[in-house]
Amino acid sequence: GFVITSWQGYPDTDLVALGYIRIIKMKYYKPFLLLMTVLSQMVLSQVQADQRITLGAKLLGAGWSGDDAGGDEFTSDEGGQLGLNISYSRDKFYTGLNLQRGEYTFKSAAPDQFRTSGRVPTSNTTIKQSDFDLLFGYYFWDRVSLFADLKSVNNDWLDDDYQQTFTGLGLGATGYIPLVDKWTLFGSFGFIGGGELKDNDDNKVGDGSSWALELGTVYSVNANHYLNAGIKTRRYAFEYLDDSSQEYTINAIFVGYSYNINLAND
Repeated sequence: GFVITSWQGYPDTDLVALGYIRIIKMKYYKPFLLLMTVLSQMVLSQVQADQRITLGAKLLGAGWSGDDAGGDEFTSDEGGQLGLNISYSRDKFYTGLNLQRGEYTFKSAAPDQFRTSGRVPTSNTTIKQSDFDLLFGYYFWDRVSLFADLKSVNNDWLDDDYQQTFTGLGLGATGYIPLVDKWTLFGSFGFIGGGELKDNDDNKVGDGSSWALELGTVYSVNANHYLNAGIKTRRYAFEYLDDSSQEYTINAIFVGYSYNINLAND
């Protein structure tokens, strides 16, 4: 349920192998593979196609807030993430890997842990969050694309050696609008209608959904170098096996840099 968009509307993708093996074993593998097969046939049908590889990085200043199952509200006192990315595009098709990782400090109430034994309240803690995406998309229109996102979000309570991982298959759309001179406006929206939440022993502890919205601008320094900045919000809603629930939002502002490598046409 989350997509970061880079210059000209291509989803920003962060280079990482962490979590890929676990995701690929999920129940979403078969429909995802079918979709990738269809997109691959579209790519192979293009005799002459522009190709490029994009590398990038971004810094996000973010706040994490929400409501626990017990009715308590929580808000992070400090937080932020670093993203590294790589993507490949061929004419209207694109694919890539995305990782965002950072830490959030809570000096009072913090997000509850949900274990197989039940809910465990937490406070005065730091949570490391790692967000992984494997993206495939296609520009069905000139400036608007649709994409599939195989996603994993891991929350690690650093003082308690406990982790929860939310995984799911997301869908979304992204687009861009050229502005004056070297400026471009971009945006994206993605969602996961149903995913699973598991603990660090791979035991299921609940189900969930999420969505994300991002808006920003890109400045083209030249044909290969791009600067970007914008805002991003992510929303998560979880239903746990003990019938309790939790909702939270992570809002961020970001700045980033992308380097574009144009490849020879076929």
